[in-house]
Amino acid sequence: MLRVPSYEWLDDDLGTPEEIRQSFDDLWRINRWLGGTSGCMHLLDRFFARRVSRHARILDVGTGDSRLAVHLQSELLRRNRSAEFVALDRRISHLRNGNHSPGMLSRVAADVAHLPFADHSFDVVICNLFLHHFSEEETVELLCRFAGIASEAVLINDLERSLLPYLFIRVARPFARSRITRHDGAASVRQAYTKNEFAALAIRAGFTDFEVERLPAYRLGLSLWKI
Repeated sequence: MLRVPSYEWLDDDLGTPEEIRQSFDDLWRINRWLGGTSGCMHLLDRFFARRVSRHARILDVGTGDSRLAVHLQSELLRRNRSAEFVALDRRISHLRNGNHSPGMLSRVAADVAHLPFADHSFDVVICNLFLHHFSEEETVELLCRFAGIASEAVLINDLERSLLPYLFIRVARPFARSRITRHDGAASVRQAYTKNEFAALAIRAGFTDFEVERLPAYRLGLSLWKI
């Protein structure tokens, strides 16, 4: 399946307020049950296993309405770990969209091309369902930018391009009730990267200590280590 760069409607809020709210609810269901929360927790568990401290400062890039960040923060606390989360998204309307669990985290609206953070501001940068929006050249630049901000690791949870998830999201109404989600979900799979492509991008970004692994629900985990 060839990679096809595609435009996603939610990026620019192309829909009614109700459709946008419904699409964020869809995204939470997808993350909750199809590899978002479990995949991110798996990557964070591996991160904490490599360090002594049980506390970390974490930047979640492309957070959407930040429900995933809130969940991860709560789950880490339940596992006797603590995390100071900063949730970042380009659109302030996304950060304000129907968040039922505000959590104890900071929210920042900023463009990923101009992140308002100094080098080593965070222990780890994490992003979920985000990198597939960008070209190979842009992705390499982002990985380098994230590596500058993170002192220890960059953790990526994203889709793996494959025909089955592409067909699934077009008909999976329980997970994709909004027409925005059905359009964007298919677009996301079309422009997602494969395992080998992720590895090649990590090498192009200058990493030598990294791992790419398959996660449940046709996801990939990319761990870039600086420790």
